[in-house]
Amino acid sequence: MAGGLRMKEKGRRQPILGAKSNEWVVRPTTAKAVSGLVNHLNTRLDWNETDVLDLFAGTGSLGLACLNRGARRLMSVDRHPAALRHLNGLRDRSSDPRWSVVQADLLTPNDRPLSLSSLGGQPFGLILADPPYGDARQEGLVERILDGGLLTSGGLLVVEHAITYRRFSLRHQAQHELTYGLSRFCIFENN
Repeated sequence: MAGGLRMKEKGRRQPILGAKSNEWVVRPTTAKAVSGLVNHLNTRLDWNETDVLDLFAGTGSLGLACLNRGARRLMSVDRHPAALRHLNGLRDRSSDPRWSVVQADLLTPNDRPLSLSSLGGQPFGLILADPPYGDARQEGLVERILDGGLLTSGGLLVVEHAITYRRFSLRHQAQHELTYGLSRFCIFENN
């Protein structure tokens, strides 16, 4: 492990830090899906040169897996107060200077591209997006990300969604799809 924090320690789950009962309903990505995705990304990325943006970060498992593989920088973004308490608690415990946590509502009711200036001004080599399953506002999210200048040239956008959901983009075609149980990762490349 490269200076990160595991979501599972010796077979036990990490508690959701700062969450009260029924305050935050989570659907964490399964360990098998995280491992499969990161193993796939190993063949496409140089982690030491990759800045990662984790949108809808939730428990942080996807972004932390990248940080554990040696990503140069991780920015975790979520809007939910319990998610932010959890992410900030994990970040504080890890004391990893490569990791920052940002509060933002990514499903705002507009069609503007996401702003690079509001996310530190530097493009990312990998963007992970795990929007709430079944939320109609996620339609057009791929366009908002790819049209917003958030990705480096050749950078990858990974969108996790339910296998039953098919309409993420009308203009962009995923180059790869990985399916694990009821979840699917669509991988788009910024050309």
